[in-house]
Amino acid sequence: MSDYVSSQRAGAVIARLRAEAGITQSTLAEKSGLDQSRISRIEKGEVVLSADVDRVLDALEALGIAEAKSFKEYAARDWRHIESPSFWNPERACLEITEETLDEIATFLDDEDRPWPLRRQIERQRDSLLRAAAFLGQLNHNIAFIGDIGVGKSTAISFIFDLLVPPSMVDKAINRPVLETGAGGTTICEVHIKAGPEFGISLLPMSDAEMRELVADFCAAKWALHTSERCEPGESVGVSREAERAIRNMSGLGRKREAVDGKITYHDPVTDLAKSSGSEEEFRTRVLGLMGPEDRTRRELWYDSSTRKHPMEWVTEMFKAVNNGRLKDVPLPKSIDLRIPNFGRSFGELEITVIDTKGVDDVAVREDLDHRLKDVRTAVVFCARFNDAPGTSARVLLQHMRQTFSERVDVGKVSILALPRAEEARAMKDDMGEQALTDAEGYEFKRMQVAAELSAEDLVGVPMVFYNVDADDAGPVRAELFAQLSRMRKTVEDRLFDLCAAAQDIIKNHEAQALNAAIEEVASRLNTFLKGNRRLGARERLAHVDAINTVKGVRYASTLWASARRNGEYSGLNILHLVGVGTARDAHLRSERWFNGIEAFLKSLKADEGLALAVRSIDQIAASAAGSKRAFLEAAQRGGIEVYREPLSQSSVWISCASEWGKGHGFKMRVAEHLEDWFAQRADLKETLEAIINGLWEQSVIAPLLRLVEESAPEAGPTADNVVTFPRRVSV
Repeated sequence: MSDYVSSQRAGAVIARLRAEAGITQSTLAEKSGLDQSRISRIEKGEVVLSADVDRVLDALEALGIAEAKSFKEYAARDWRHIESPSFWNPERACLEITEETLDEIATFLDDEDRPWPLRRQIERQRDSLLRAAAFLGQLNHNIAFIGDIGVGKSTAISFIFDLLVPPSMVDKAINRPVLETGAGGTTICEVHIKAGPEFGISLLPMSDAEMRELVADFCAAKWALHTSERCEPGESVGVSREAERAIRNMSGLGRKREAVDGKITYHDPVTDLAKSSGSEEEFRTRVLGLMGPEDRTRRELWYDSSTRKHPMEWVTEMFKAVNNGRLKDVPLPKSIDLRIPNFGRSFGELEITVIDTKGVDDVAVREDLDHRLKDVRTAVVFCARFNDAPGTSARVLLQHMRQTFSERVDVGKVSILALPRAEEARAMKDDMGEQALTDAEGYEFKRMQVAAELSAEDLVGVPMVFYNVDADDAGPVRAELFAQLSRMRKTVEDRLFDLCAAAQDIIKNHEAQALNAAIEEVASRLNTFLKGNRRLGARERLAHVDAINTVKGVRYASTLWASARRNGEYSGLNILHLVGVGTARDAHLRSERWFNGIEAFLKSLKADEGLALAVRSIDQIAASAAGSKRAFLEAAQRGGIEVYREPLSQSSVWISCASEWGKGHGFKMRVAEHLEDWFAQRADLKETLEAIINGLWEQSVIAPLLRLVEESAPEAGPTADNVVTFPRRVSV
C-alpha cells in the first residue's frame, strides 16, 4: 500500500472513530498534544502515516475507543498474499487468519522436499483460499429484483429503499415512488440504484444497431397494419408498450387527443406518416430522421438546487422523462443508473446496488436474468403477487437454476418477496379451515403453503418475505434482505475457515508419517475410483430441445417475430442462449450419476477409521468436486453457444421463419418446424459439441482431481494439451 493510500485510509478511519464517539477535533487535539489544524489535516489524509498519526490513535484509545488499538494493529499488518481489506470489512478477522495461513503455506511450499501428496493438497487449498478471500475482500453486492410484469416490483423497491417523494408533494401515497410505476410495461430497461456523490441519473445507451433494430420492428408492425398485410388472426406484432411510448415521444409522433362532435378521439400521426410514405424503408427512414439519433448525446443529468425542487421530486421527473424518451438530447437507454447520496447505508459496510430488472412478460429464461442468477455477488429477490406466490417466473427460474447450473437455493442466493394487498393476508386459512386473524398470521399460513409446494419440487430452503406497501414497515424487509447477503458471505467465510484449518493441519503435522500415509492412501483410492469412473455419461438430450420447446410455448407471437427478425438473438427470446441452456442441462443430467457416485465414495472414505487423519483432506476433495461441477456446467453452456453461434446466426433459416408471419394460424409451430429441420440437418454440429463437452469434462472435472493423486499430473492452469478449442469464428 502506498503512503498516500495509507494516509487516506488512516485519516478516514480516525475521522469516523472520532465522529461516532461524539468527540470534537479540539478535544482530540488536546488529548494528543497536537494542534487542531494538524488533526484536520490527518483526517483529510494530507499527513503521511507518521508518529503524529500514532499519537492520535493513542489519544482515541485513551478516550475509550477500543477500535483505535485494533486499527493500529491492522495498519501494521503486511498483506502480501491478498489485497488488504477495508478496516470495516465484516469478515476482516477471517481475512487476517487467511493471510496468515497463506504465509504459512508459502513457507511450506518453499521446501521442495515436501512429499508430493501434501504439496498437491496445499497448492489446491492455496488457490481456493485466494478465490474465497477475493470474494470476501470486496464489499460491493447487488440485490436484483425479478418478477412477472405488472406484479408491483418497482413500487415495492421504491418503498423498501425509501425512494419516495415527500408525502406533502403528492396527492396520493401511490404517487410517491421515484421509479415509474403502472399496470406493467412501464420501465424500458434495467434500472440500477446506487450511492452517488449527489442526486443524478446516468445511462448506458442502446447501440446504434440495437436502436435501429427496435425502430425497424416498430415500423414493420405499423406498416403491416397500414397495408393490411400479414394479419394473424387473434395475434399482432409490434414492440413493447414501453418501447413504443419512447419511440413515439422521441419522434414527436405521439397520439393526439381530439374532440369531434363532442366525442373524444385520438388521432395517430404514425398512420399519417405511413400513408404518405412510398415504402416501408422510406417510412422507417422518416421515423429515424424525426428521432434525430445523432443529436442524442447526453448521458448524465445532475440535480441543480436552483430548480427549487426537492431532490427526490427532481429524480422522479427526470427518470420518467428519460424512461419515456421525452428529452431531446437523451438516447434510448439500455440501462439507467439512479445516483442517490448515502443510498444503502442501512446495509452497514456493504456497498449495495439495487437492480430493477425488466419484468418477465413471456420467456423467463432470458440472458439478462441469467447474468444475475449466476453472478456470485448478486442476491436475487423473486417478486410475486401474494395470492400467486411463489409466482410463475420464480418457479421457472428456480428450477432453471437447479437444472442448468446446479445452484443451491438455501445459502442466501435467492428469496421470494410476496406482495399482498389489503385483506389478502387475512383471507388465508389454516389446515382446519380457520381464517387468519392478523396479517402476520396470514403471512405464516402462506409461508407454510409455499414451502410445501417448493419442497415437492426439490427446492427446499428458499426464504420468504412479505411486504404490503400500504401497511407494513419497510425496516424488517430491508433487514431480511441484509440477512440474505450476510448468508451469502457467511457461506464463503465458513469455507475459508475450513480451508485454513485443513491447511494448518497439514503444515503442523507434515512430519507425522501417519498423516502422510493417510493422505497417500486417500490419493490411491481416489485414483482407483477415477480409473474406473472417468468417462462422462452418454448424451441425454439434444442441445436444441429446450429452444424448440420454448418457441412452441411462447405466449406472444410478437416475441418470436422479433427474434426471427434478429436471426434468433433477441433480448426477449435468444435462441442461441437457449441452446447453451440446453447444453448445460444435458451436461447436468449426464454428470449427475458421476457426482452422486463420488459423493458416496468420499463419504465411505470418511467412515474409514484408518483414514481419520485425512478427514479434512477428504472434505476439501468433496468441495473441489462440487466446485468443478459448476465450472463444468458453465463451460458446457458456453460451448453450446460457441458451436452454434455462427452457423445459426448466419443461416437463411431465419428468413424462412420470419416469412411465416401472415400465413394464418400456427405461426409458432411453423417456425419451430423450420428450426427443427435446420438442427436435424446440422448433425456435424452435434458431434463437434459432443467432442467439446467430453474435453471440458476432462479439463474441468477429471484433471483437477488427478492432480491430487498423480505425482506426474500437470500443474493447474491452461496448457497446450488441456485447453479445449472452440470452432474458429469467421469474420464477416
